[in-house]
Amino acid sequence: MINRLNDYYHDAQDGKIVLTKFLDLAQISQIKALNKERLKVYFEGGFENAERLRAIIQLENYEEPTFDDFKISIYCAEYNPRHRPIHHRNVLGTIMSLGIERSTFGDINIVDNKIFIFVTREIEKYLVSNLIEINHQNVKFQKIDSFENFNQKGDIIKTINVASLRLDAVIARTLNISRAKAVEMIENKMVAINHIICENITKKCNLNEIISVRKFGRITILDNIKTTKKDRLSIKVGVKH
Repeated sequence: MINRLNDYYHDAQDGKIVLTKFLDLAQISQIKALNKERLKVYFEGGFENAERLRAIIQLENYEEPTFDDFKISIYCAEYNPRHRPIHHRNVLGTIMSLGIERSTFGDINIVDNKIFIFVTREIEKYLVSNLIEINHQNVKFQKIDSFENFNQKGDIIKTINVASLRLDAVIARTLNISRAKAVEMIENKMVAINHIICENITKKCNLNEIISVRKFGRITILDNIKTTKKDRLSIKVGVKH
């Protein structure tokens, strides 16, 4: 990926406007770490706090891109939860079974029995024409004209007690896994804070930071409620799996 990113930067320095496909957290971190002499990078995923983003790389004196320049289309389909539940893994697995590259579509969100997918315009017709059944339930995706129509909800709100706001402690307690497992995931670059990979297990987490854990979901620290009698912190977190 580093070689490809360097090619993007060389093209941009030659005056081209480079639009990437959807990038994951590691690739976003790599872009942010590269030398940006004379260049500026913009990111867009279709809604606020999206994890998978497209990037536009261009000369810094060019006009700032609009949402339309990122060529992201948003589709929505409703399903009947009483027939069969549909989860993120069902949608992702079905799309991947169509032979579609992961980099050509972004986040998948399921809110109030509606499925929202964010896709590159290059593959939207093929995807929508073929994505007609998920988990043995017929679905019909329709395009949404504006990303403002998407209202992100659905976080599971939990109150947890932790000894400190260390990254490994927050992840372990929120996801109900061992501290050693949380440390392993951090060291294996599976954790990002606000889209930047974090390998510091002792990093202190702050309010409203978005902690993304690959294959597990996203954690947002919403409130530091109180200190318990045993000097542990009681905090409120939002979790999206």
